Amino acid sequence: MIIKKSAGKAEGKTILSTFTSEWSKTSGTTVFGFALCQCWIALCFFAPQLFSGNVVTNVYELSLAVTAISLIPGICAARKMDAVTEKKSFVYATAAAAGIGTMLIPFSSMNTLGGICLMVLAAVLTGFASGWLFISWYKAFCNADDYIGFVLSVAMQSVILYVFTNILLPPVMSPWVTLAIACLIPLVSAHMLVRTATATSTPSAHRVADLNKQQRRTIIHLCVSMFVVSLVDEFMRNYYLEDTDLAFYAGEVNLLLITLKIVFSVLTVVFLSRCSSFVPTIYKVSILTSLTAVLFMPYLPSGIGYGLTNFGAFIFKIMVMLISFNCCRRSMISPILLFSLTRITWSLDLLLGYSLFVFFKFVDSDGSFIGILSVVVGLLVIATYLFLFTSSNENPLWRQDIAQPKPAPLDDLPMKCDHIAKVGKLTKREAEVLSLIARGRSTPRIQEELRVSANTVNTHTSHIYQKLGIHSRQELLDLVDKTDPSGSS
Repeated sequence: MIIKKSAGKAEGKTILSTFTSEWSKTSGTTVFGFALCQCWIALCFFAPQLFSGNVVTNVYELSLAVTAISLIPGICAARKMDAVTEKKSFVYATAAAAGIGTMLIPFSSMNTLGGICLMVLAAVLTGFASGWLFISWYKAFCNADDYIGFVLSVAMQSVILYVFTNILLPPVMSPWVTLAIACLIPLVSAHMLVRTATATSTPSAHRVADLNKQQRRTIIHLCVSMFVVSLVDEFMRNYYLEDTDLAFYAGEVNLLLITLKIVFSVLTVVFLSRCSSFVPTIYKVSILTSLTAVLFMPYLPSGIGYGLTNFGAFIFKIMVMLISFNCCRRSMISPILLFSLTRITWSLDLLLGYSLFVFFKFVDSDGSFIGILSVVVGLLVIATYLFLFTSSNENPLWRQDIAQPKPAPLDDLPMKCDHIAKVGKLTKREAEVLSLIARGRSTPRIQEELRVSANTVNTHTSHIYQKLGIHSRQELLDLVDKTDPSGSS
């Protein structure tokens, strides 16, 4: 018994130390900045609930359509949009659109012509921002190879939103104060994004036509799974909560849910740092959790029912983005192209999920078909699961390594880096950056060790890529790995 307790304590310390080590590799500014961006999207689209007495609006539904339309250039002209998103003016303009659009929501309605015009304008501004501000953040995480920061940011968003909804909700706080804070959040998030912007790699696939058969199959699997799970999540959100979202996020069930999310996020970071095969496990837990919420629709209380649905969607979101980051790095797919496709999928299935709920509510006002619906939706979830995993051995979606690329062995590393620096005619500072990258250091760690800005690190990294004729961190590590320390490569 004593031995078992000692082993348990040792394992607990190992998990904690591994998590602390992985946490130190990421940027707190990046984690907090993206968490705020996610909080804005929640507060923005739940804003009508703050003014339920005088607002009848469809901003949420219209903005989803605008998001999908606004991201089409990301598919058709990913290379140009990649350059556009690098500009600080574009990031700040997108954040300003988010703030202005959010402020217009209380004044929009379907009762007057002026209200309808304001509703459309609010939808255009918030829809555009919810597309491109998120795309810019996804690209920043991808270029920095910071999957850990993304996982932690998704968990932090839940904590911040819980605090917001408990402090800012009426009657504790005026709804106008809450709205003002919601308008300022995207500007703060944009400022943090600009501070942590990373250099852009040069992927080979900037258009759908550039994708090979394997890449297309991977993206199809990704989008199909995302479509079904997000569709189910949106339908279940409306079914279980129906205009009580903010009350749920401020409630005790959500507090328990946040605890589970934090624990899961810690374990995800730890296990991903050890074994990439954990990714399919994440997906399985997500599917089973969502399936439970669906099959027990007629019997679960609203809070618990949506709690299960929300937890499944939380796990799924992490899994999808991990695989997306991996596709960009390993398959050399443009982040703008891939994230535009996934974000369009997300927007359309949320719109469809809401529409299906409205239709179901209309045809089943007495709730007589809810049992049949739960079985149908459950079968849809199961079918998606089987579709994705039937050929898992051939599917690069699950086979490729998600964790950070392994650095070269340290014993020969200095000589390898010196040889590469000499052949590539790197400057002294570029050689230092090369050496740190080869040791597995992230951009924030390099910035800290060299005491330079993130932009300086990214500039040196871009110069290294250019001089060595490579396009990504993984290619650089592969080059270091195959370089002979004696002087031949």
